[in-house]
Amino acid sequence: MSGIEELKGKLTSKNGMAMANQFSVSLPSMGEVGARELNVICKDVTLPGRQIMSLDRTVGIFNEKIANGFAVEDVSITFYVLNDYGVKKYFDTWANTIVGMNHKVKPTATGEDASPEDKAATKAAEAEFANTLKMGEVGYKNNYSKNITIRQLRKPIARFGFDLGPLEFDFDVGGASIYSIELLEAFPTSLSSIQLSNDGQLVECTMQFSYTNWKVIEDKRSLVDGNFNFNLGGLI
Repeated sequence: MSGIEELKGKLTSKNGMAMANQFSVSLPSMGEVGARELNVICKDVTLPGRQIMSLDRTVGIFNEKIANGFAVEDVSITFYVLNDYGVKKYFDTWANTIVGMNHKVKPTATGEDASPEDKAATKAAEAEFANTLKMGEVGYKNNYSKNITIRQLRKPIARFGFDLGPLEFDFDVGGASIYSIELLEAFPTSLSSIQLSNDGQLVECTMQFSYTNWKVIEDKRSLVDGNFNFNLGGLI
């Protein structure tokens, strides 16, 4: 039986225990929602497993199992919903590139006297109209499947930040990922309903993804990871 000193030595040599709340996800940017925002509002995610498929074989008087393939399980990701419902609109848009579920309404053309903002909005709406499937249409998998990266992170050795007017800078040192996988040809297959009530709870939405396969990828995160936020409170 291992002693406490051996356990302490292992914890020290391996930089401590892996923590379930140290993770990141990278999804494709779509519309006004970027990959960074999706990572920030991600509540939880599942690292996928893999099932080795087998069949029975009889050789003489012996029965044994032999492998004949593998199967992967769907991955669930839960997000917090902000007051713009951007994450819900993000997955609604993605779902409409898989199966057409809404009647297409062509945007009204903008007149010559329209403002540059109105013209830009109309142009974006026309592009979205061109990429949206008609009711009942099914898209090609090459068009709607994307790769998704999930990383188990190491707790940062140090964390510091500073404010510069409305800008907030945060840096993590030594928080590189320790295990990273990539879901290949992934797409959402189940968009959960959202329960609204008077309990005052945070709104969440859960997405279930199917994919062709997953693979372990090389860690490409740097030892120093930084980000900045724009704080409107600094202007008031």
